Order: sequence, then structure tokens, then C-alpha cells
Amino acid sequence: MKTLERGLGALATALGWIAAAAVVMMMLHVVADVFMREVFNRPIVGTVEISAFYYMVILSFLPLAAITRERGHIIVELFTGWMSLRGRTALDGLVAVVTFAYVATFTWKALEMAVEKTAIREAKEAGIGFVEIWPSRWVVVAGFGFMAIYVLIHLVQDLRAAITGRLDPADAPLHPGGAPHVPDSERQL
Repeated sequence: MKTLERGLGALATALGWIAAAAVVMMMLHVVADVFMREVFNRPIVGTVEISAFYYMVILSFLPLAAITRERGHIIVELFTGWMSLRGRTALDGLVAVVTFAYVATFTWKALEMAVEKTAIREAKEAGIGFVEIWPSRWVVVAGFGFMAIYVLIHLVQDLRAAITGRLDPADAPLHPGGAPHVPDSERQL
């Protein structure tokens, strides 16, 4: 299991770096388009489509695995602050069951859509030609697929912790209530 988690961790980190590179590439692409349009009156054809269907999709979906790995999604503890760590962990496990069902279903439907759009080679009209956008459908599948794997890992960890009453030591700092997220020196009154 640890080898799987290490491999997935490296993959999630790589996907995060790819998303960061997409941000830089989008910035350079848009700046080049504005420069070409303003200086030479020759904009780069397809800039809007490539930004919307490639760069934005990459930076929206590829980091999902890394965010899920770090338990970085928003958790509202307003109604669970009174619960014991074991109770919160059990609740987190149950929420993970629902989340996994949703994310796995979304991944399945995204996979069906990707296969369908790949078969017809989906494209968008851009100026004087077409930009094929079907490859970006696979980015959504990858992003949600790897997120589903991490949700499943957290589901197992949380339910095991709820049953045994002990958190996995590697997961404790990332688990709400397992360890403070903010150092005491930075806590506000």
C-alpha cells in the first residue's frame, strides 16, 4: 500500500507541475497573441480556444489528485467541532463514501464522453480553421480518476481509524483534528 501511495504521490506531484506549466504557457501564449495583434495586426489564431479548452482544463482538473492527497478541500467544522476525533473520522469516512460514489460516477461519465468525442474528433472553429479539443476531454478523466483513487484511500484510512480509534501516523497531520493545521504561534484569538 505504501508503494502505491508513493507512486501515486509522485504522479499527483507531476500532475500539479504540469498544471503549473500550463499557467505559464497560457500567460506566454496570451501575451504573444496581444503583442502580435497590437504590433503586427496579426493575432495568433486559436488563442481563446486553446486557452479555454487546454490550459484552463489542465489547470482546473490535473491538480485535483494533489489537493485530495493533502486533504486540501474545504471542510467546514462548524457543526462537527464538538465531536470527538473518532466521531469526526467516522463522519469523514461516511462522507468519503458519498464523495467516492460521486467522483467515480463523474469519472465514468467523463470517460464515456471522452471516448465519444475522440471518435468524432471534436473541434471548435477558430478564425480561419479548427482547433481539435477532444484531447482535453481525457484531462478531465485523468484528473477525476486520480482524485477518485485518493478519495478511496482516505475512505479506507478514515473508516479504519473510526473502527480502531487510531489514526494512521502518516495521515494524522493532514486529518482535521488529528493535529493542528495552524501552529499555535499563528492562532488568532
